[in-house]
Amino acid sequence: MSQVSPQATATKTVAETAFEARFSPRLVAAETYHDPNDVILFMHIPKTAGMSVGKALQEAFDIFHPVSWENTNQSFRNKTRKALYRRSDAANPCRQVLMGHFAWSDVMYWRHQELPLKCATIIRDPLDRFVSNYRYNTSDKHPQHEAFAARYPTLESYARVLPYDYQLSLMAGAFYSFDHALEKLNAAYSFIGVTEHLGASLQHFRRSHGLAELTEHRENTGNQAKAAEDIPDAVRNIVGEKSRNDARLHQLARRCYG
Repeated sequence: MSQVSPQATATKTVAETAFEARFSPRLVAAETYHDPNDVILFMHIPKTAGMSVGKALQEAFDIFHPVSWENTNQSFRNKTRKALYRRSDAANPCRQVLMGHFAWSDVMYWRHQELPLKCATIIRDPLDRFVSNYRYNTSDKHPQHEAFAARYPTLESYARVLPYDYQLSLMAGAFYSFDHALEKLNAAYSFIGVTEHLGASLQHFRRSHGLAELTEHRENTGNQAKAAEDIPDAVRNIVGEKSRNDARLHQLARRCYG
C-alpha cells in the first residue's frame, strides 16, 4: 500500500476540512445534490470497479450516455451536447449521466461555458489500481494484450512510465499543491467514492443525489483485495514515488467512508 508521511496528515488543512464537508456521508445531508434535471459527468478511472458502477448507473438514471473509449474526446462532446439538448426541455425533466474514460480537459471544455454540470468518480488505492490495470492489460481480456506485454514485459517496466498522480491528474488536471487539487475537486465534483467501500459509496451517492435506487453489482471484483500482494519492492517504491498525492486523496476519501 502507498504510504503517506505522518507530517502530511497530522493536521487537517482548510481544503481537507472542506473536502470532508462536501463528500463525507456523515456530513452531507440527504438530497443535498438532488436535481430533477441532472446532467452528471461520471469519470471512469480505469480499474476502479467501473463495470459494476456503470450497471448501477444505468438502472438509477433516466438516461445513461456511455462515452466511447475509441474516440473519447469527440464522443464525450457529442454525448454531452445531446444531454444538454435534452435538459433544455424544461417541461419534461429527466436525470442523465455520462460515463467514460474522459478527463479534466474534457470536463473543462464545458465548465468554461458555465453549465450546470456535476462531476463524479470513484478512486482506488494507487498501487492496487496500478497492479490491477497491468494484469488486465496483459490478460486475454484485453484485445491488444500481446502487444502490451511485449512493450511492458514486467510490472517494473510499466511502473516506470506511470504518470505522476494518475488519478488526481485525470480528475483535476494540473495543480501546484495538494490543497489546490482539493479546491478544484470541491468546486467541480458532487461525489467521490472509493472502490474499497463500493457499497457504502453508492449508497451515499444515491442518498446525497436523491436517487430512487442504486444497486451494487459485484463484477470483476474478486481479486481486488489481493491485487497488490507479492509485488516487488522496486515496483512499490516507484508507484509510491509517483502517486504521493493520489495516496493522500485516497486516504482522505476512504476516511470519509471508514
